[in-house]
Amino acid sequence: MSEYAAASPQKRKSDFYYKNWLLLFAISILVYTPFLFNFMWGNHDWGWIRANTPLWSGLFEGRFSQFILQIALFDGNILPILTLLTSLFFFTVATILVLRLWNTPQKNYICLLLGINLITSPYTISWLYFAFITLSCLAWPLFIIGGYWLLAHTSAKTAVPAATLLFTLALGGYPPVINLIFVIFFTFALNDLCINHLPLKTILHKNISTAAVICISLAAFLLIQHYLKKYGLQYNTYNTAKISFNDIIAKIKILAPAISNQFTITTSFISAFYKYVWLAVTFAALVILLIKTPRTAGSLILFICAAAGLLGSPLITAFAAQNTLYVLHEPRIDFFGLVYIYIYAAVILLRFAPHSVKNFTFLLLLLLAFYNIHTTAYAAKVWQLGFKAETNLAEHIISRIENTPIFNPQQKYAFVQGGTLDFRSRYYLPDNRSKTDSYTQTAPYIPWHLPSKAYKFYYPNDFFAADFDIFWTFVDAGKLHLTADLEKYLRNYAEPWPHASAVYLDRNTIILTLTPEGKQQAHTWINNH
Repeated sequence: MSEYAAASPQKRKSDFYYKNWLLLFAISILVYTPFLFNFMWGNHDWGWIRANTPLWSGLFEGRFSQFILQIALFDGNILPILTLLTSLFFFTVATILVLRLWNTPQKNYICLLLGINLITSPYTISWLYFAFITLSCLAWPLFIIGGYWLLAHTSAKTAVPAATLLFTLALGGYPPVINLIFVIFFTFALNDLCINHLPLKTILHKNISTAAVICISLAAFLLIQHYLKKYGLQYNTYNTAKISFNDIIAKIKILAPAISNQFTITTSFISAFYKYVWLAVTFAALVILLIKTPRTAGSLILFICAAAGLLGSPLITAFAAQNTLYVLHEPRIDFFGLVYIYIYAAVILLRFAPHSVKNFTFLLLLLLAFYNIHTTAYAAKVWQLGFKAETNLAEHIISRIENTPIFNPQQKYAFVQGGTLDFRSRYYLPDNRSKTDSYTQTAPYIPWHLPSKAYKFYYPNDFFAADFDIFWTFVDAGKLHLTADLEKYLRNYAEPWPHASAVYLDRNTIILTLTPEGKQQAHTWINNH
């Protein structure tokens, strides 16, 4: 008898998942190699790439734990290769752990195929745009799934405080992780009811500690938010501003159809093929679970509630956000919801569906894995071309400014940029009539707010006046040094880039007109002043 065969069942199970995690981590590195060796960053990141991410720099939007991992592991630095490798390490550990919690069949090809579909999901790439939070947002699933693991495998005295801490840190790092907390909760409830056939009282009793952890974590998170706002450390942003009871009815009207729409609405790099295949898988899994549900009134009611809770969990962030439409059907939000529903549904089919359906599901997963890898490679191409084009634009803009005869790089200029340009969309070929996720396609690398962070990134001197490089909508006339020549330029001569009149410069001010919209903004502003 071999040493492996003689080992305990628990040891063999641990070895199985450990070996599959190693393979999954290696595969993730291969799939994301273009992002490892082509260092790209999105429009929030210029200052933090140049320096680092201070521990409390996320407080202004209530993210008190946003940079704890970046600080603990890399002293706040965003490091090429290492940051993404570490992110994938945490993400793949979370993936294997959730597959184990869902009792995925212990066959290497099934475990790997499900894992590949999760880690290479096109929803993942939306977090690669934000270099400053790639690490944290790919790590939060491990905090949440790890909390559930503790609740399932350790004593309540140890698990409850530890899981509460993990959930609270995850919420404090990125509040939309609440979606994932509830997705996992409802998958366990469905497993207990439909698969394990536990009595209703047992299910309720079993989940008391989990519900307590969720409630305490949310209370702690909200309490911290309260004090951050009270002492002026946090502003009301799209995902932290309070909503009133008067908003609830309007939100329900918007979100009720979104429960089904979330399975069909496409975004950049997420095609109708991908959405409808996973819709079919999810629907089939719910049918299997319904068939396995005990035929009692209480069990059927609980099934309806748990299934509705599962399908509604990806929309919790949209319900809580003041601007619902800003976060509705956004891939960076659905990363913490829909993706896990998809994989859970596949696990159910591979465990309990008829043999022919299992085989067909396996083929679909192979096809989807190829789609994911192809999409990630294509996204890397589009992003790299866009990044190069935008940074080249920045260099041309700087050259235009410094070639102006009166330019003095030792002086500080008030700077206003009219309009913004993105170049990734120029290299994205599919029909773009469907909803576009700005962070995977159209959000520029050079930011619409504080764009001077990008321009001074490549220049030896910082000739920009602090915090005045913003769209015309927010420009304070009292700080602009509005002269007769500047007024004449704004009214009569401003033209979008690359026109010779796209740049205006006097002794105090630099005006950059990038787009026709920027020109119109300048006209509107000067007419109002």
